[in-house]
Amino acid sequence: MDSPWRGSLVIIAVCTFLLVTLGLLVTLPAASPAPTGPPEGASGEPDTFAKATPARTADQTPPPVAAWSTPLGDRPASQALSLRDCRDVVIENKTFRDLGPNVIAIRIENCSNVTIRAVDFINVSEGVYAVNSSKITVRDSRYRNITGPHQRVGLNRANFVQFNHVNGGLIDHNKGKEGDTEDIVSIFASQNIVVEDNHFEGTNWTSSSGSGIALGDVGGSGNIARRNVLLNPGQVGIFIAGGTNNQIVDNVIYQAQRPRSNVAIWRSTGRARTSASAVPSSRAGWSRRSPVTAGATCRSHARS
Repeated sequence: MDSPWRGSLVIIAVCTFLLVTLGLLVTLPAASPAPTGPPEGASGEPDTFAKATPARTADQTPPPVAAWSTPLGDRPASQALSLRDCRDVVIENKTFRDLGPNVIAIRIENCSNVTIRAVDFINVSEGVYAVNSSKITVRDSRYRNITGPHQRVGLNRANFVQFNHVNGGLIDHNKGKEGDTEDIVSIFASQNIVVEDNHFEGTNWTSSSGSGIALGDVGGSGNIARRNVLLNPGQVGIFIAGGTNNQIVDNVIYQAQRPRSNVAIWRSTGRARTSASAVPSSRAGWSRRSPVTAGATCRSHARS
């Protein structure tokens, strides 16, 4: 026999279930609206100066850059960039490839506080060229085959990075291989530039005057090359051509025997005046001539 209370209990249970369900629905977060624009980085616009990322202020933490986890050349492709009269610019996450003869991938003129990071250069005549600028940084970037050619015909080419009359700069944690380079890194008439913790390997260079790292070329002061690893970089490993207070410190340089191999570390004492420039604590394995020349004050551990 049915109890008169059974129907009331069923009604109470149903009402309780509905109230709990409504309460849960009220407390659930609303779904995010669907994006209305294109995905980030998919605008379809060509790479131009306008696409460069503004630099972050000092109180902002930049996002981490997985510089080496991305395979070489897998970053978004870019045409050559030319920056002039600019400041506070970041260029990152790009690949410059096969740009053509004598084309500079990134040219910077009369700019301040420009950072280039996590960028790949493949089969380009010149990677980065900065002139009449200040506070230029190139870091966490890679190259394969700087095509040059190295012959000096009044063009800026055959360098991974060249600074020309730049005051203040950093070239660090970059790596690269191959190319008909003149100087892989050229610091020309510039000051207060640090070149550190880079790994460079030369393979098919043919210049009789090129190097891995050139400091104090046509003067300059306060420049330093330290903790770099250079393998077969050019006819000279690292040199100081002139200027004042330039240093070569704690580098590792190795050169297999080649017809044009010269010396590992060189400091000019000729027409280009040098003053208070030092070459301490570098290690060199060089297979042609004396690994260190010009009587530099040093504690190099070298073997010929």
